Amino acid sequence: MAALSNIARWISSCGVRGRRLGRNNARWYGTSVCTMNQDTRLHKLLRLLGLLGVLGILLTAYTPLPNVLARALATSSQIQPADAIVVLGGSVYRDGTLGDSSLRRAIQGITLYHRGFAPLIVLSGTSYAGSPVEAEVRAALARQLGVPEKAILLEPHAQTTAEEAHRIAPRLLQRNAKRILLVSSSLHLPRAVPRFERYGLKVFPVVADDTPVDTDGTDERLDLMRHVLREALGRWLYRAGD
Repeated sequence: MAALSNIARWISSCGVRGRRLGRNNARWYGTSVCTMNQDTRLHKLLRLLGLLGVLGILLTAYTPLPNVLARALATSSQIQPADAIVVLGGSVYRDGTLGDSSLRRAIQGITLYHRGFAPLIVLSGTSYAGSPVEAEVRAALARQLGVPEKAILLEPHAQTTAEEAHRIAPRLLQRNAKRILLVSSSLHLPRAVPRFERYGLKVFPVVADDTPVDTDGTDERLDLMRHVLREALGRWLYRAGD
């Protein structure tokens, strides 16, 4: 009798009203009813998540929500004379074509060099899934646009922003280059700047955006939100790892 009483209480905890049962079928009945309740809860949860997902997409595509979030996370340029220009990695395709973000950053860095803001330009970027090394592709572009070989320093191995800072900063300090112009996107720079400052560098951010924070097209807003979420996650992971 004590066993039947425990089974009845367990069935009630699943949100159903117990009834008189025999010894042989009590456990099967309680298990099946509880499983049905759990399936119902799961179904409701999935429906709720689906509705929230649709709502999130609509808010992202048809309201200024991505723009507001991007402005809150982004930084602006602080261009001034420095000892070196550091262009962070972006992407490169297997055919050797630079990705949009990579090309924008490289052109911005090369422009800063020609405008006389620094005598040295550091080009970062590794190989991605069998592609050419991004730093070398950028260096070829820089030479074509008139940057002398002696003014170019490559970082072809770093896989992450933290690795870029770890590998580039000591090489710059060996050259007594302590003030740098750091080129990346406005959303990425707030995460990247502190990484280089840890090594004692004075860092001035320079924005090179492939997705402007003031974009107003539907597809552009969705892309902007993707960048916002990626950077928010990246910052959280960096803080968690510190």
